[in-house]
Amino acid sequence: MTQDTKTRSIPMEQWCDMAREGAAPPVTICLEGESMRPLIRRGKDPVTIVPLTRSLMKGDVVLFRLGERYVVHRVWRLQEGLVQTFGDNCWNPEPWFPVQQVLGQVVKYSRNGRIRRLDTPVARAWGRLWMAIHPIRKCYKRLRALAGRCYRKVFPKR
Repeated sequence: MTQDTKTRSIPMEQWCDMAREGAAPPVTICLEGESMRPLIRRGKDPVTIVPLTRSLMKGDVVLFRLGERYVVHRVWRLQEGLVQTFGDNCWNPEPWFPVQQVLGQVVKYSRNGRIRRLDTPVARAWGRLWMAIHPIRKCYKRLRALAGRCYRKVFPKR
């Protein structure tokens, strides 16, 4: 039995225009940056993005436009009409921006052929937990860097 799938290529700008109108199809892309590691690996884990059809919730992974860039990050904070996002591998959150800049929601990603949903309550809870331990992760990264510098001073390369 063969599965008939249509793949169509449209520019991201056109997809975003369609998403604003609520008429965009789901789009699957690979991300180019490292800001969502370890959840999503650059160029390896394709993500599926759908137009935003509901109110944002903390922990959602969303696509938005920041200047000339398209960015996928997790919703960190919400205020009336404003949102602040945070990449899972970032040190600092993005500045506050209008909710209208959010173009879509990442609903799933694929790793090693296995599809993992991101639009479930469990996935959002995991995302909130990951953001909650940010101070611990930040401290760990600093201590690891310090240990590396100390090691290189004690055991320099020859």
